Amino acid sequence: MLETLATIDARVLVWILSLPHPEWLDWLMTAASAIGQRAAIWLALGAVLAAWSRLTWMAYWQVVLSIILVFLVVEATLKPAIARPRPSTDPAVTALTTTTPPPSAAFPSGHAATAVAGAYALARVLPAARLALWLLAAGIALSRLYLGAHYPLDVAAGALVGFACAALSVGGTVWYSRDPAGRISQEPR
Repeated sequence: MLETLATIDARVLVWILSLPHPEWLDWLMTAASAIGQRAAIWLALGAVLAAWSRLTWMAYWQVVLSIILVFLVVEATLKPAIARPRPSTDPAVTALTTTTPPPSAAFPSGHAATAVAGAYALARVLPAARLALWLLAAGIALSRLYLGAHYPLDVAAGALVGFACAALSVGGTVWYSRDPAGRISQEPR
């Protein structure tokens, strides 16, 4: 069963990599992957917004806490325990990519996990920016497939882990933005 799933996963990635890759999209996906590295975009975006009083420092702390939890779950626990090889070990994938693979294991995708965690935590306190935040997260996660750095299931699992970590970190707290329109309801859920 797992072998069949891995075969399907690899075939889907090969299909994605065989699609046209125009130069402008190569640049965009490389940039999306780069800004998603180490969750820097989410930490920087949150810090700038907190400094500009668009969200409270306690709300920013929840973003940081979400990212820390993702790191502990993904990088310190799941990747070493599962140790799934990167797609670059598959000759069919290597022939279609030009990027150098990261040294860590593939499953789950850390980029996807931090992107979803960052978007979730920030979107809760900045509902007006929700669409832009989720589009940025989707771009970062999809860039990992486009560049051949992860299999589709790596990205999907990373997104689920990121969502779970952010939901756990943010929980039912009532930290909210200073903008009254962006406040989270304090009513019981």
